[in-house]
Amino acid sequence: MNLIRQDHLTILIKIKIAALETSIRALEGVDLYDPVKVVEMCLVSNVVVPKKFRVPKFIKYIETQCPITYFKSYCNKMTEIVYDEKLLMHFFPR
Repeated sequence: MNLIRQDHLTILIKIKIAALETSIRALEGVDLYDPVKVVEMCLVSNVVVPKKFRVPKFIKYIETQCPITYFKSYCNKMTEIVYDEKLLMHFFPR
């Protein structure tokens, strides 16, 4: 009697798990991680990011600062990536 009850519970659990998996698939969608769609969403394709690359942190220009000094600082930070157009478009889309 006890063995029949355990089998019945096991079957019920499997049915509930299957129902949950079906619900999750319906919520996520079938092609959630389709590689073709991911490539289409990229702004720039085939971007090679250097291994230890970090996006430079820029300070916001304040009108009390010297504009020439600020511009020189900006140019110095951009020298690393200024020649890689794809990298620029990837990290600075505007």
